[in-house]
Amino acid sequence: MSHENEVSMTDITNPPRPVKIVVAVLTYRRPEGISKLLDVLTRQHQNPARPYALTVLVVDNDAAGSGWNTIEPFITNGTYVSDETGGRPRLKYCVEKQQGIPFARNRALDEAPDGTDLFCFLDDDEWPVDHWLDAMLSVREATSADCVYGPVEPVYPDHAADYFIRAGVFERKRRQDREQINYAASNNVMFDYPLFIRLGLRFEERMRYTGGTDFVFFNQAVRKGVRIFWADAALVYDIVPASRMNWKWVLQRQYRLGNTFAVAERLYGNRKSAAFRFAYGAARVGLGATMLPALAVSPRLGMRALTHLLRGAGTVSGLLGHAYEEYRPDAKGTVK
Repeated sequence: MSHENEVSMTDITNPPRPVKIVVAVLTYRRPEGISKLLDVLTRQHQNPARPYALTVLVVDNDAAGSGWNTIEPFITNGTYVSDETGGRPRLKYCVEKQQGIPFARNRALDEAPDGTDLFCFLDDDEWPVDHWLDAMLSVREATSADCVYGPVEPVYPDHAADYFIRAGVFERKRRQDREQINYAASNNVMFDYPLFIRLGLRFEERMRYTGGTDFVFFNQAVRKGVRIFWADAALVYDIVPASRMNWKWVLQRQYRLGNTFAVAERLYGNRKSAAFRFAYGAARVGLGATMLPALAVSPRLGMRALTHLLRGAGTVSGLLGHAYEEYRPDAKGTVK
């Protein structure tokens, strides 16, 4: 028997151990979104060469536990199980009464079952393609990545404002497959759970309502030596509500993104880095102001001008002490 056949027989008699994967989803009064996501996750394809056991962990940030009404039918009808038996995906639900995205994300990290190998985050207004998990695992296998990040593609409502679509406001940059990058976010990510726990990584609870805690989390991970790679086939779709396709929301979001970087700088930076970021923010304001006439001729260039102007302004104001709390419930009425 050839060596090649011996390897083949070994693979057959000793199949790979299934890795234990947790897909964590934070939710707050979004029954339609969480229901769609739970349904789609049952259709994930498994490659026999990369087997896994899946637990879907739903963290409800509504103290009243309103999400349970959506979750329970998936267990009672047998789509999911509440334990590790039966070979079907497991569904775990908990309520985090302390309102705020970083509290819910940290609760998700704490609720991972014993023996978790890989941990994923998705948003409750997203759903992945059917080969999403295997695409993540494939890149991890090929690169020995500590963390894998994938693309998010916007899905627009009917009769959406054409200007914002052409401006590319909701589009995110895509990278080359298996390219090493130095960032990630919680909207489509998989990481080595034991490693991240060992490194003591947590979401910054002092940024309770500002947003951007995932930026800080993965930025800290990279500083600690975590290697992140891009998985271009691990596509996730993101619903863009009609309520966001207006000038007020778009401009506030651009300002908030710049402000978030500044708030993080005040928490983790030093005087030298803060001075550099202040100069950078002021320069973006100047560049944006110079580019503003492009609004009249090109949605994409015009939005780039506004992005420079508002993100720069958010950065400068954040370094001067202003924290824009986009997710404060009493200001917005909802928390994503």
